[in-house]
Amino acid sequence: MRTSLAMATVVALGAGLGCGDRHREPKEAPRDAQRARRVIEPSNERVGPLPPYAIRAEGVGPYKLGEKLSVLLEQLVSGPQIVLFEIPGVVHRSVIRAEADAILVGGEQASTASFIGVVGGDVARTESGIHVGSTRDELVAALGAPIDDVERARDPRLIVPSGLPSLRAVVEAGKVTAIVVTAPAPPGRSVGDCQRPAATERGIGACLTGAGELVEVAGEEVVIRTGDGERTLATSPRFPGLVFAAPLRTSDGRDELAVITRTDEPAARSWSIAAYRLEGTRLVGTVDATQLYQLSNANARWIGADLHDVELYLELTSRPEGIEVGGLLTTHSSSRTRAVRDVVVISPASVNRHRGKSAAAEPSSAPATGSIFASSAPARVTQDAGVDALDPARAESEPAEH
Repeated sequence: MRTSLAMATVVALGAGLGCGDRHREPKEAPRDAQRARRVIEPSNERVGPLPPYAIRAEGVGPYKLGEKLSVLLEQLVSGPQIVLFEIPGVVHRSVIRAEADAILVGGEQASTASFIGVVGGDVARTESGIHVGSTRDELVAALGAPIDDVERARDPRLIVPSGLPSLRAVVEAGKVTAIVVTAPAPPGRSVGDCQRPAATERGIGACLTGAGELVEVAGEEVVIRTGDGERTLATSPRFPGLVFAAPLRTSDGRDELAVITRTDEPAARSWSIAAYRLEGTRLVGTVDATQLYQLSNANARWIGADLHDVELYLELTSRPEGIEVGGLLTTHSSSRTRAVRDVVVISPASVNRHRGKSAAAEPSSAPATGSIFASSAPARVTQDAGVDALDPARAESEPAEH
């Protein structure tokens, strides 16, 4: 009896507790408890086209001419990498380093892309397969011979193919070492009736007299021959540090001979220009020997380079009053490969032609300082002075206006 009563009591208590739980309010969660948030990490995988990019007239892959530099910076996966190339009178460009420094996009500060350079062999190529590392012969076969424009002259190491005139290829030792895409030069005018003779292995065609001649570079001298190459018309004085000499058409339909030289000193390197017309067997000065660009140990370090690792490749454009000069600057690595590390477009410079009647050269008892000529019988060259093409002469140099 007692056992039954105890069991009934336990059951009753259990039922009472169960009923009490049904009416109990749910316990409120602490107010400071926060819900777990879902965090989506940004993907490290690249979105968009991948190398090798196509080199076209409008740009290289996703890097387009005319695009704002600020917009192009946002495309870089590894974050902004922009540097300022600035040497007064030589270069002033903002440059974006992309694709592990294999592509350089440059332009004026806070402006748009005016050129795109390629220095890596695997990062980009043209539709015909031309890339950094291709040979000169492959370049010409795929994109055409160097463009022929009588009002422009270029360093022979700088090739603008006729099939893609917005491309400039730097060629050293027979191979392409850098490629630059920029706006193509406007087509040249047809000035004069003289047709330049076809180039040969040793010389290029010119119209220095209107009859057609060949201009040959022999060491530090320039030899002018008849169009068939059979007879020598004139031989220039020596041009120490001669980089190249080329004909440049003037407004009267005749060519003048433009000469670019480079002077190397222990702590400086400079590039100069002079120009001449051929009158009989005499070279008559039309542009005095004039310094265009100068680099020093100090300002080369401003762009992170050693002076002797910097090179210029110049382009000349004939204007009614003078000659405009521009081109490319490259820096090279210090390794054995001497590969191009940077390539940028330099600032333009200009020089004026002489006005008035030409005068004969006057003898001088002392050599002119800063001259780009060497001479055993020095002669002072005055404005519009004639330089005997068969005798050595000197000319004074002066800084150009930039």
